[in-house]
Amino acid sequence: MTLKEYLSQAIKLDRVIDSAILRLDEWKNFSVKSRSYLNTGNAGDYGSGVERTVIKIARAEEKLNKDIDRYVDLQEEIQNLIMILDNPEERALLERHYLLGQTWDKVSQECFICIRTVHYLHNKALKRLEPYYHKIKERKVC
Repeated sequence: MTLKEYLSQAIKLDRVIDSAILRLDEWKNFSVKSRSYLNTGNAGDYGSGVERTVIKIARAEEKLNKDIDRYVDLQEEIQNLIMILDNPEERALLERHYLLGQTWDKVSQECFICIRTVHYLHNKALKRLEPYYHKIKERKVC
């Protein structure tokens, strides 16, 4: 895994978590509708279907909680790596992109730096972080 891929993990995991939350909300809404239908007495013997849905929702919530824990740990790891940089401008760029998920254009606007300079500083920061990243990678393998 390259340094860029490592840093991008949090952004990708955040998107996965957002999708899971939306999906869970839909399932919960559906299960509430199903329970209302069952309470009218029109549903026949479909209670076990609702029970299965509730169990699936509970399992999905457990997985979501694990993903959130992993996301928080990953954000902390990435933050610690970025904090190694002594240049506050480089740190700000990496934090905004890799921790807050901002596009490079948005980073450029927020930091009042032209996009070309943003890419230059990004590459410079990655080169500085590369040796530290390799040390982290080696420790994880051992």
